[in-house]
Amino acid sequence: MSRERSIKLACVDRMAVHDLTEVDIFVFTMSQFMFLKGTMMSIESFGKFAASIALVAGLALAFPQVTQAQSRINDKVSRNNGAGFWANQRTSRNIQHARDYSTGIQRYATQSPMIQTQVTQAESQMLGQQLQAIQRDLVIVRDEHATNPKVVAQVKKIETQLGQANAVQKSLHEECCKSSPDGKMCAEMCSKIQVSLDEMKKEHDKLLKELGHEDAAHHAAGGHEPLDHETPAPKPGK
Repeated sequence: MSRERSIKLACVDRMAVHDLTEVDIFVFTMSQFMFLKGTMMSIESFGKFAASIALVAGLALAFPQVTQAQSRINDKVSRNNGAGFWANQRTSRNIQHARDYSTGIQRYATQSPMIQTQVTQAESQMLGQQLQAIQRDLVIVRDEHATNPKVVAQVKKIETQLGQANAVQKSLHEECCKSSPDGKMCAEMCSKIQVSLDEMKKEHDKLLKELGHEDAAHHAAGGHEPLDHETPAPKPGK
């Protein structure tokens, strides 16, 4: 029996025993074609040919997985390029900055031997600007996702806490602008603002997760650094 005949019978045998696959049909068709064309293929050549077909089939199976992975990356890039993503990033930073200003005023008001109006006034004004910036960016996020009730509800929760912080900040600024600010009163109001800011951060983190904007979260590198005019906190035991 010729080699070509053996190859042909082997292919037919394989098709009779196993379920047909696309690779089986393709190999059988190609072997038939080569046989009819009178091409003399050795067993070694056919083996290489079959191995090539198997490699192509393997790549074809892997391609959908690669495509899906790329699709997930593209989806993430798309989410992280919108105005809402950057508004959320600014909001995350401003919540932390507002807390830093509030903590700075509190420490200055309770630790400084003499409270200077120009210091408290400037710091409380900066705190107010951070809170206003948060409000502006929340509007952007809400408008961009106006058709998503979960996002709208979550933004409303943050704005509720923000409203409380704004109300206290106005009273704080009035006190800070007096010729002789009451340090204890300023510190108490700063504590209330910090509670609201902590609740805002908690709710904002939930919003970031809902939108897939976790990359927009601001992670503070460390605790609050004393401002230039602040008196460092006394060390334990001194």
